[in-house]
Amino acid sequence: MKEENLKIVQQDIEVALKTVQDMEKSLNENASSKKQIKEKFMQLSETVQNLENILKNEGII
Repeated sequence: MKEENLKIVQQDIEVALKTVQDMEKSLNENASSKKQIKEKFMQLSETVQNLENILKNEGII
């Protein structure tokens, strides 16, 4: 895997993990609205899609 793509993948993984942690925190605090959860889920979905595209381009999946 190219070094540049590896860095992008690592950043995307970190963003995805942070998003999941934020979603979990919001759910545990029970203070967030459905809209906030939906926005975080959409962000997570986009990040995962970017990861998938990079991995496909590298021939990993």
